[in-house]
Amino acid sequence: MSTLSAVAPRLRRQYVKLCDVPDFDDPLVRERIREIVPGLEAREELHRKFWEYAMLALFLEDVGALDETIEVLSVGAGHEEVLFWLANHVGRVVATDIYGEGAFAGREAEVTMLENPAAFAPYPYREDRLEVRQMNALELGFPDASFDVVFSLNSIEHFGGRREIVKSAREMARVLRAGGYAFVVTECFVSRHPFNSRLFQTAIRAATLGRLCRIATPKRRIIDVMTREEVLSRIVRGSGLELLQPPDFATSPESAENLVHFGGDGVLTSKTGEPWPHVQLEAYGAPWTSIALALRKP
Repeated sequence: MSTLSAVAPRLRRQYVKLCDVPDFDDPLVRERIREIVPGLEAREELHRKFWEYAMLALFLEDVGALDETIEVLSVGAGHEEVLFWLANHVGRVVATDIYGEGAFAGREAEVTMLENPAAFAPYPYREDRLEVRQMNALELGFPDASFDVVFSLNSIEHFGGRREIVKSAREMARVLRAGGYAFVVTECFVSRHPFNSRLFQTAIRAATLGRLCRIATPKRRIIDVMTREEVLSRIVRGSGLELLQPPDFATSPESAENLVHFGGDGVLTSKTGEPWPHVQLEAYGAPWTSIALALRKP
């Protein structure tokens, strides 16, 4: 039986926010990164993926969701290190993804995760607490109200267009128990740029006979990044879950000092030539970074 309190939690920090370099000045953020991904040099810790892990862990600690009674579902899980950390802190973790299929089959969603998750573990973990299942995020194969916590880290934007993102958000809400928590991270533009318009990109594709913006359509950008309003409408309002804090869309100048250009071939080139900090990226318009959403089911 879950021990989650019916009382609204008191959160120690802002969780509903864009990733920002000053966030790494928080000693607890650094401490959780070192627990979840050990062995990094201090400069290597300045990565938005590790920020996502730390913010998830600290949020679950704040809401009292790190004990043996808690059941956690990860959607679009891949083989993220935080899965193994959670297996050592909660009663049950279920990792779901379309392992072996899709664009990430050879990277974050390798099929071998289904049979041998321990091969991806960075440290010993309680293997009986982690289940790995092949599952489509748009049709989660669990009854209603099956989990105390559901999380998804930078996956939902890859599930398709607006309809698919809303559907997956609703699925996460459906399998969440009343009073349970969702933590969803996605890609969000830091600012606005005319080139980020789907219609503008589609016009470019037409004008260049498909040489540029090859996959752009009136419903799809050439990169899987959302505007602020799209994040709120598709994930927050789409899910029907309660956002626990007003969103903070501010970022500091430091986060843009090492802007990373995402090339069409997937090659990353940073402004300074250094791989860290890896916080803001840019391609075809405005820069973007990770945004975290801390949600609760009424």
